[in-house]
Amino acid sequence: MNVTIVGAGAIGLLFSARLAIQGHHVCLITHYQEQADEINKRGITLIGEQNQTVSVLATHNPDNGFKDGVWIVTLKQYQLEMAYSMFMQIPQDAAVIFTQNGMSHLALLERLPHSNLFVSTVEHGACKQSNTSVKHNGIGAWKIAAFRGLHSLADSLDLDQDRFFPILFHPDYETLLLEKLIKNIMINPMTAILNVRNGELIKNPYIYRTMEQLYNEVACVFPAARSIVPFEEVVLLCQRTSENISSMNADLRSKRQTEIDAIVGYAIEKGNGKEELPLLRFLYDAIRGQEYTIGVRS
Repeated sequence: MNVTIVGAGAIGLLFSARLAIQGHHVCLITHYQEQADEINKRGITLIGEQNQTVSVLATHNPDNGFKDGVWIVTLKQYQLEMAYSMFMQIPQDAAVIFTQNGMSHLALLERLPHSNLFVSTVEHGACKQSNTSVKHNGIGAWKIAAFRGLHSLADSLDLDQDRFFPILFHPDYETLLLEKLIKNIMINPMTAILNVRNGELIKNPYIYRTMEQLYNEVACVFPAARSIVPFEEVVLLCQRTSENISSMNADLRSKRQTEIDAIVGYAIEKGNGKEELPLLRFLYDAIRGQEYTIGVRS
């Protein structure tokens, strides 16, 4: 199957390598020509349980993407609006899958004319090592749900049943995204502000108490949280990923903008008028303050 991947960060590199290993024809669209040239010359090196280098076609020009098959958009949430004109050039009968955290991008999807749009959540741990290499830190699942259109157009992505890259299909996109959003709210900003790995959130009794308070605020905004993601599940997730560095923490360490607006900002917007939400507002302002300090937010 022809697969065009937009964005060559950690997730874009991981997806390109793993889908190429499965036998798909992959075209990776990069932000810079230099990275495309390096990938075309050296391939993508995947570091993990299976260390290998995979040949992948890369291009800086979106016009060189496949005219059929599946398009996967791995850009950060805050990059989507700037790429809107490019999305409009994607063939309207192609299946387009978005991988962003949060739920703010649903408004953008409503504006797209494509017949087959999908959202997804990524549970893999990935860390970009260089322009041509990515470390696969933890095996999770890539879960896909139809926002508009037919699931059958994306079903063939799972042709190889790759145990290192399982692909699952979810019946309800809102539930899928809300589950990931709650987990992101609970883990990403706290680990980023404190600059700790995920496991510290439950090992440290003072942080753990704050986590309980934060969960109560999240449940006030999203009443379904207690059934979709019980607090005990958040604790188990921190245990399973105890040595992981959250994506928001990694962004700040690398002096990059985070997805705080799409994650905590979205929750505050949804909870406006319900509660004061002091912890969520603190996390929101604290992360934005750190972005300001490192020069990635004005």
